[in-house]
Amino acid sequence: MASDLLHIKDSFYFDVPRKFWRANFENPESIADSLGNWAVQNDPHYQDWEADFAIGKLEEIVADKNALEHAKEAWYHWQHAKDERHGRPFDQYVVDATAELESSAAKWVKSNKVETQNNVDAYLAEHPDAQAEWMVQLFRDAGSARKFQALVHELNSRDVLDEYLATRSAKDYWNDNILSQYNHAYSGKVFIPQPFGELRNAYEKQSGFAISRYMIIEVIVAVMLLFVFRWLAGKVKDGSAPKGKLWNLLESFVVFIRTDVVEKGMDPHDSPKYMPLMWTIFLFILGCNLMGMLPWVGSPTAAFAVTGVLALIVFLVGLVMGIRSLGVLGFFKNLCPDLGLPIYLGIVIVPMVWLIEFASLFIKHGILAVRLLANMVAGHLVLLGIMGLAFGAKAAAMGTTSWTALSIVALAGTTVLSFMELFVAFLQAYVFTLLASLFIGSATHHH
Repeated sequence: MASDLLHIKDSFYFDVPRKFWRANFENPESIADSLGNWAVQNDPHYQDWEADFAIGKLEEIVADKNALEHAKEAWYHWQHAKDERHGRPFDQYVVDATAELESSAAKWVKSNKVETQNNVDAYLAEHPDAQAEWMVQLFRDAGSARKFQALVHELNSRDVLDEYLATRSAKDYWNDNILSQYNHAYSGKVFIPQPFGELRNAYEKQSGFAISRYMIIEVIVAVMLLFVFRWLAGKVKDGSAPKGKLWNLLESFVVFIRTDVVEKGMDPHDSPKYMPLMWTIFLFILGCNLMGMLPWVGSPTAAFAVTGVLALIVFLVGLVMGIRSLGVLGFFKNLCPDLGLPIYLGIVIVPMVWLIEFASLFIKHGILAVRLLANMVAGHLVLLGIMGLAFGAKAAAMGTTSWTALSIVALAGTTVLSFMELFVAFLQAYVFTLLASLFIGSATHHH
């Protein structure tokens, strides 16, 4: 039902061995009740029926009824044109195809330097498309747009799903063979309850606030840090010497972060001010990285949303504290170092250097996010690739002797790489925190 690569990205379920979590759905109603309407609505048979249902409703809204005669075929063609569109329902096709049309029209107008008040109308005048035209008119008219949104809401409701399940076609389709395929696909997947949102599939939300696997892991890491350091604060409050392995370990971490990370990137006199932020970032990243080493869990730092937010925090701290320390004009003037150039050269070179440094202010924080993401994803991809050599579909067709030799090599390779990935988990937490301290230090001091 999904590519194996999806198992290293965020999802709305946790993976466990199938024998520990067996799905045993007896009918499609139980699938929808347990997982949500989406689990049945993504089935090709349902989507085919839903497209007919939606087109029938659109005939009451769209003026050009003839165009709708070929709407279903156009949806099929659109779905198969690109892999990422696979499984998109008809109503999503209408929305996405209209947005794609507007983007294509804007690019066409710009590249051909066409003077027009409306990009889409100019584009369709040169590239007539009956399907595009009825969709454009649907959203252009406020009344039709409201009726379409009401139709989308109706399609996502359980009433329409129940209407489908009551048909003879659905009863014939959802036989024991189809149900066994669904039970096999959903075995080993512990789905997260979604009280605040609705899902489009196991990897995308439809609406509301959807709780993902990485969110839960991040909360677990944050709560662990909170309890551990509250405990440590209580221990050191009276100033007594560290006692016990855990106490010494935690203080060693704090001392290392202060002397070998923060003070290497900024003025040592400023380190006490930023230490709470820096050790939180270091240990949070380390905790998330190490979570990826646990079987069936996953590393939140393999998602750009996580690394991007961490980099954004560093950017905002540097910006706010830099302006507070140097003033608005002083902060932006400080982006360009004193080059000591004569006036006739400085007038030309200094503005260019300032523009480069201003752009780098954003670029370097973006790279900060991508660096952490790329290193964590790369390790998972390499491990997945090596394991796939021994346990993939091609390996199943190999002879016993060849498969045994390959599996031994693959297991040995993944073991070695797992130790290396453990080292990378610590290294990337160190690198991210060191660069964060460098960026904040340079933003808050003259140079």
